[in-house]
Amino acid sequence: MVWALLMLGAIWSIRNLTPTQNLRLSRIAAGFIFLTVVVWTLIKLHFGRFDLLVDLPLSLCNLFAATAPLLFWQPTQRRLEVIYFLVMTGTFQAMITPDLYVGFPSNEFFKYWIVHGGLVIVVIHNIFSFKMYPRFKGVLITFGWLNLYSALIYGLNIMIDANYFYLISKPGNPSILDYFGPWPFYIFVAELFSMAFFAACYVPVAMIRKSITIEPVKAESW
Repeated sequence: MVWALLMLGAIWSIRNLTPTQNLRLSRIAAGFIFLTVVVWTLIKLHFGRFDLLVDLPLSLCNLFAATAPLLFWQPTQRRLEVIYFLVMTGTFQAMITPDLYVGFPSNEFFKYWIVHGGLVIVVIHNIFSFKMYPRFKGVLITFGWLNLYSALIYGLNIMIDANYFYLISKPGNPSILDYFGPWPFYIFVAELFSMAFFAACYVPVAMIRKSITIEPVKAESW
């Protein structure tokens, strides 16, 4: 309910605010997402509950949240389209099947939903506010970056005996990975599904690109 209201607010701002105002709003939202991660981390450290094996911001959702002010400070076409495909595929799926072990009103609960829901809203807001609609070749570019990042994270998992990105084993809570077979087959199946999801996420963008003349809002005019 809260997420839906915030999304409606984002849609209103896209239609009614100037590019400069939308940029400021985007920066504020990105800063809030970033501060959520910072506060959550400080709380964990204060109570001695920060676990190096699970709490580093290395999942794509947490990585984007921890770097949100940099990612969204001055949006660019190439960066935004990669973030779009990854967020709409991974982060949105995490909202549908949350990997969350605690409920309301814990700080973990608030952090999870602020990060995941916030990223989806900010990405959609940026794309439509600044008319930086993802291109089809962005699907391939995103897939390449995803594989490169996964390879790096797999190496880190081996080094510190962690399971970031679920490359070593599946999450404890039910998820879509449960239908993809045992390790390591579920990783390869997830790769195929990721590519399919990227392509599916491009469909509404392709329809928009076909129906309008795209003139991206340039940074100089912000």
